Amino acid sequence: MYNYLPAGLHIESGYTDNKKLVKGLRNRRGSQNYVMTAHIESAGDMLELETIRKAVKIINMEAKRAEESSYRNPLNSRFPRYRVKCQGRGPRASVARAEGVHPRRYDRSLPLSKAERMDVYIYEQS
Repeated sequence: MYNYLPAGLHIESGYTDNKKLVKGLRNRRGSQNYVMTAHIESAGDMLELETIRKAVKIINMEAKRAEESSYRNPLNSRFPRYRVKCQGRGPRASVARAEGVHPRRYDRSLPLSKAERMDVYIYEQS
C-alpha cells in the first residue's frame, strides 16, 4: 500500500523503511491510514506534517512520471496517488459554547481552526 514512501521516513504508525502493512491488519488507532497526532501549537509537529506532505507530493509526482514513461510502464498501468488528510481533535462543546452556538454543533467534525491537535491520515485517492 505505501511502498512508495522514501526509506527512513519516520512516521509513528510503522510505515517506515518501505515495509508494506499486511492487508486487514490495523494499528493501535484502528485505521491503516493513521500516521500521527500533531499538536497545533508544536512547531516540531508542524514541521513533521510539512515533511509528510512533501513526501506524498514527491510520491505522486513520481507515480505520474512513471505512468508517462514507456520504459517504466510498458503495460500503461495506473499507479496509485495519495493524499494527506488532517482531522481536527480537541474539546468540542466548550468551543461551541464560546462561539454562542449549540454545544453539539461540532460533534461530527471539528474545524482545524478550532482544534487543539489533529490526526494525520494518508489515503489512496480513488
